[in-house]
Amino acid sequence: MASPSPSDLCWVIGFTPHGRWIAPVVRAAVGLELQEARQIAATHLGDEALASEIMELAIQQTAEYLAELSPVGIEEARAILARAYRNEVRRRRRAGNKFSFRGTATEVELLSPFTDLSFTAVEAELDLDKMLRETPADLRAAMLLRYGARRRWSEVAQEVAKPKEAIRKRCEREMERIRKRLGFEKGPHRDRPH
Repeated sequence: MASPSPSDLCWVIGFTPHGRWIAPVVRAAVGLELQEARQIAATHLGDEALASEIMELAIQQTAEYLAELSPVGIEEARAILARAYRNEVRRRRRAGNKFSFRGTATEVELLSPFTDLSFTAVEAELDLDKMLRETPADLRAAMLLRYGARRRWSEVAQEVAKPKEAIRKRCEREMERIRKRLGFEKGPHRDRPH
């Protein structure tokens, strides 16, 4: 099948009052850009046949843009047409780069390479970080001192300037809230006061 000529591609301009000066200018611009447009489609999209379809879109955009201007020369119309064409090629490349999986999750897992288990740890850490952001700053500091640094409750209480039993109870309640959010049952042993 023969490639369409610039005149064949310019059918999208239509017959408007402005179309009388736009059509010949755009047709000339298409004649100058068409060979390069085919090369761009072949290079960036892998299919030269897409050039005609993309060029029709670029012609339509160029005609709409020129309809709001006073008559312009072929070189200016060519620059506008080339920009519209290249933008459409970029859009199609981005759309083509998106993945599309078909099948069940099990099939996708079988086809995908082994995933690093550290992702699960990272996700859990992000979830925990999000939950801890909801924890008041003084309580978060107390929990880090007690559970992270393994300090005695008396040291934690002194550090955060709260009574020992009050801070211990608040920490236990907060730990219980986090356990529930993570879906864990309460542990078999409770943190023993020191």
